[in-house]
Amino acid sequence: METEQTEQEADQSYLREVANSEGLRRPSMAIHCLHHLIHRYLSATMPEDARMATGSNTPIIVYLSKHRDCDVFQHDIERHFSITRSTASRVLTRMEHKGLIRREEVKRDKRLRKISLTTESWGIVEQLRDNAAHMEETLLAGMSQAQIQELLQSLGRMRENLISTGLAGSDRDQGSRDASRLGGVGEKNDASAHARKRFSDKARGRDEKE
Repeated sequence: METEQTEQEADQSYLREVANSEGLRRPSMAIHCLHHLIHRYLSATMPEDARMATGSNTPIIVYLSKHRDCDVFQHDIERHFSITRSTASRVLTRMEHKGLIRREEVKRDKRLRKISLTTESWGIVEQLRDNAAHMEETLLAGMSQAQIQELLQSLGRMRENLISTGLAGSDRDQGSRDASRLGGVGEKNDASAHARKRFSDKARGRDEKE
């Protein structure tokens, strides 16, 4: 508990330092600071019933809720989050013990066990959605629809600028980012690795010419 409080105090000190400095004049620092604030707001306002779903459980719960109309198996979780079989098995077993998911045999192949959310998890999904919607309203309070659209366009442009370098991955890498939250090790992104080598080779070629 003391460690958690110390980390929160450190975060608050960091955010105050950034806010009081010229850092917020830089868009990247302003976005970074806002990301911290959003995360802390969502943590502080998370409904009590949803707290049983730890950080490693939430991405899987969200994934299952989005794929409610199709059968999901452990190998789908492994592939989407780029985690090992042992990691997926461990996390899913814990979630099953918590009553967050159920695993059922399928008629066509009794070796497979379909994963689905329990009634309790669906309640958590609704609470998380409501909490996120309330945060969004708070975040955008006082802004006109035109300002919001302009903001989204600017953020989209910045996102595309970084993705176009080939060094920052893409939205398809979300599973690998979520893997770190699950305690697993994400697989390397071959496209990003190739792009890094290509940019490195170009830089080396420029240096040799000079």
